[in-house]
Amino acid sequence: MRKHLILLSALTAVTASAACLPVNGDRILGRDLAMADPKFSALPPAMQLGYAPVPGVTRIFAVAELQRIARANGIAWNDGSEVCFEIPTHAPADAEFIDSMRRSLPSAANLRLIEMGKAAIPPGRIEFPLAGLEPLAAGNDGVQLWRGFVQYTGTRRIPVWARVSVVLSYAAVIATHDLAANIPIDAAALRVETKTGPLNRPPVAARVEDVSGRILQQPLKAGSEILLSFLDDPPAVRRGDSVKVEVVSGLAVLRFDAIAQSSAKSGELAELRNPLNGKLFRARIRPISGVPGSTAVIVVGAPQL
Repeated sequence: MRKHLILLSALTAVTASAACLPVNGDRILGRDLAMADPKFSALPPAMQLGYAPVPGVTRIFAVAELQRIARANGIAWNDGSEVCFEIPTHAPADAEFIDSMRRSLPSAANLRLIEMGKAAIPPGRIEFPLAGLEPLAAGNDGVQLWRGFVQYTGTRRIPVWARVSVVLSYAAVIATHDLAANIPIDAAALRVETKTGPLNRPPVAARVEDVSGRILQQPLKAGSEILLSFLDDPPAVRRGDSVKVEVVSGLAVLRFDAIAQSSAKSGELAELRNPLNGKLFRARIRPISGVPGSTAVIVVGAPQL
């Protein structure tokens, strides 16, 4: 029995001596080797001795390599053993992934973790950037693949993944009845509702004032959300409108009314007709100084009006 205990103690000692020491940077340094054997404490702490292994792989300094390092640095070392280093790892917990995901999501998002990669990861900052959240696919019941990474040194990272369901609560402007295209929208035809939907969806108008007075590029059915991409600013002048024209030449200012031959927004060029002689000319839409609410233009070039 005593013989068996002695043998067990010997095996335990061998196992302990063969255990790898943790390393957390890109390189194995002098201070790391000093942790394995105090005789190497004479090495500069920041002295680079080699690359750190990748997670799951060990880096072994054989006896011959340690003797070479000792001789090169004036250290008496003859009776030691090989030294092993590794990046420590652990099985990721659900909470680690969820906490990281919430840092990337809006506060109103409802997150549910469906499945996650269980491969061991090193200590480090877990990141799930929104760019890694793949679009919803038909038939996936709202489940999306989210790719992330663990940044475990300044220059190294390893990939991680999870399958999630992400639903966002948001405010949306809704049409209360059918809306036609190219007609300014009346605020009375709008209401705001709280909706839920996937995170990566087209942006919608969230306030009535973002929509009222603007125009739609296409007709919209009652009950539809109003996408921001559907909206446009109405023209400042429309074909057939009477428009005030202001022409400035030095100190002289000429004003008269013309008829718009095309629609244009503020800042754009419009084609106009002088009703007195029927001549066409082009002008840029702008407000008249000192005349609030007026529609006006400034003549481009010096045409015969």
